[in-house]
Amino acid sequence: MKIQCNSKLLAFLGIFFFLVLCLPIQADTRLWSERKFDKTVLKIDRDLNRKRWQAVIKRSQKAIPQCIARHTEHHQMCIVMLRNINQSYEQMRRFNPDHSQIKAAYILSSEVFGKTHSTTMKTREYYYKYLVFNEDYADAVPLVEEIIQIEEAGAGDEFRLMQRYNQLYALQGLVENWPAEEAALTKVLSLAKEVMGEDSEDVRAAAEALAHNYCIQNKYHEFFMLINEQQLEVPCFAKPSS
Repeated sequence: MKIQCNSKLLAFLGIFFFLVLCLPIQADTRLWSERKFDKTVLKIDRDLNRKRWQAVIKRSQKAIPQCIARHTEHHQMCIVMLRNINQSYEQMRRFNPDHSQIKAAYILSSEVFGKTHSTTMKTREYYYKYLVFNEDYADAVPLVEEIIQIEEAGAGDEFRLMQRYNQLYALQGLVENWPAEEAALTKVLSLAKEVMGEDSEDVRAAAEALAHNYCIQNKYHEFFMLINEQQLEVPCFAKPSS
């Protein structure tokens, strides 16, 4: 019995040591030399210039843990690496399969570079596309609202602003936030009158959408005021709003 137990123990230890010896050495978990890290960064820049998107992704994914280990995830270089990964996937018309990196690139860039920086703008746009593609409309709303705030605080291109409010109204409708949709449509209608003219199709389309919104909210006084003012023929068969 003792010999049998010892043989089992020896067999177990043999298998254990075999597995340990066969495990691959994770070289990337060790901190690179400064020379290797700098060379990798230069190679990433070269790959970007040559539009070698797969190479950018592969090198950057290996370099990011090294960058964070040397600095922090809030370091500008590490954020730019994240941006480069997402940008490369976008160039290939794909979304980064590591979805957490899409959000992280935007959040970190916004915190470190500021909301109006070009890197933040690119990462926000990519994050927005990802959310809309996955029908996560509720999380996409704050991104559009942020863009609107930035544009309203800046030069104020009214045509671009009208397009942004159109985006916002569409998203609010998809999440059935009718009061917020009304506010966005009211702004779209006002901007359309200024930019496109009172008799434009844009004004008519915005007025019809706003009329439907009033109907859904049982705002019948506003509904009839609007359709009479704009000379619209919009039916209203909405159920009472809960």
